[in-house]
Amino acid sequence: AYENSKEVYGKTAPAELPTGASADANPAATGAAAESIGLPKSLVTIEVQIEDILDVVPAGDWAKVSEDIANVSIGWAAFQKQVAKAGASQSLQDAFSQKLEQVKIAANAKDAAATMQSTNDLTAIVVDMYDVYHPAEPTDLGRLDVLERQVILDVDNKDFAAATNTLAKVTTTWERVKPFMLAHNAAEIATQFEKSLAVQASGLKAQDGSAVKTEALNALEIVDALEKAAA
Repeated sequence: AYENSKEVYGKTAPAELPTGASADANPAATGAAAESIGLPKSLVTIEVQIEDILDVVPAGDWAKVSEDIANVSIGWAAFQKQVAKAGASQSLQDAFSQKLEQVKIAANAKDAAATMQSTNDLTAIVVDMYDVYHPAEPTDLGRLDVLERQVILDVDNKDFAAATNTLAKVTTTWERVKPFMLAHNAAEIATQFEKSLAVQASGLKAQDGSAVKTEALNALEIVDALEKAAA
């Protein structure tokens, strides 16, 4: 993905595990680290596989995309009863299953834009599932990641109204998580993120898609720094 779509991915780090989890590339090795922050390893593994789809689609490696989707499907089939027992609503479970089906349909059609959108939507549902487990770090940090990716997808669609609406959601989410970050000595990073929000807003007002995407990518890097500071 980095080699084939540098405009989107060249400035970002690869998909990472939730704050505090192991950086080992093998999802099976994430178990103890995931559980140590209050998250079941099965759910962390599912997220890693979903985010790999986002990395692979721009390269056009549909065989790998299909493999990732199959692994997500298997993981979800095994995990659904566990998350239901933990308190996930039926509507949340259904949302995951329905969105996963949309990912499959888009990938089977080799529709890159639809696959990216439905996969990002699926990641958002995973973040909502994290809430069920009340992890120590704010799940809103994960939502910032999802929303900044959505800004990029909106701009790719040349839908500046949607991008503006998404950025408003970023701002609202940030206001919720900001007190936590300030309490964790991340004032400097917080300032960087707020400057990024201002630059994105300015770019959207001017309908400068390139500038917005560049700054959204920068914002994703800042979110990574916020996640590390929250650990």
